[in-house]
Amino acid sequence: MRRQATLARLTTTAITLTIMIAPQVGCGDDVSEGGSEDTIAGPGLRGRLIDAAEQPMPNVQVLACQATSCAYGQSGPDGYFEFEIEPPAQVALKTHTDLGQSPRMAAALEPVDIVDQALVDIGTVYVPELPEGAIIEFAGSAPQTLAAGDGLELTLRRDDITPPIGEFLYDVAARRLPPQHVPSYPELDAEWDAETLVAVYAMHPFAATSASPIELRAPVDLPNGTAVSFRTISSLDGSFSDSVPGHVLDGYATTDPGAGITRLTYLVICAL
Repeated sequence: MRRQATLARLTTTAITLTIMIAPQVGCGDDVSEGGSEDTIAGPGLRGRLIDAAEQPMPNVQVLACQATSCAYGQSGPDGYFEFEIEPPAQVALKTHTDLGQSPRMAAALEPVDIVDQALVDIGTVYVPELPEGAIIEFAGSAPQTLAAGDGLELTLRRDDITPPIGEFLYDVAARRLPPQHVPSYPELDAEWDAETLVAVYAMHPFAATSASPIELRAPVDLPNGTAVSFRTISSLDGSFSDSVPGHVLDGYATTDPGAGITRLTYLVICAL
């Protein structure tokens, strides 16, 4: 899988409910050990889960979701997985957050476009570890700024946050993806040709939403005044949100006044 060479010098319960009320688009098949044989011919996708130590992750549930339905699969002994999916399809390839592990595991999330009858090999899919996180205080509608992890700060209002169905709102956490594990974003290549990828963060609680903008502040190695954009990736179909404007001040990319994101999934920061 091609990784971005231009990297600047970047709920599960709710999804389960969606699956229960929507028809499945297909079934994820386990791949035999090694993952190099018995592969589907396509159309569909194939990949391999790895953890923060770059070790394969076997027997992990993997989901390939479109706007109205999801397909379940499970990684094989060497972390490989595959799905048969009919084109055209815009897919959110993801895993569940696992808060029972130590350290906690963030959800993986990668958008995949199925455009023809070929099998799309997305290569390795990185599953980040989550830091301890910052506890969300019972502050009602008052804004609170929280250090989520790896330098990312979020300013939010607790009363405006809706966690995934069945989950309790307790803390926020974020992990910045290592440059070598940032996936290729075709939409970045095709539509954002004036932008350079700076950072990608996995955020928790995954798929939580906010009725008011969540302001952001993230460390970057860019000159003061550089215009930046913030986008999040949909956990339902892998689509990108509209761009949220920001600028660099004193080594931090910061959302412009009154601007912010409205969902906690994967955050993509670009320089304009």
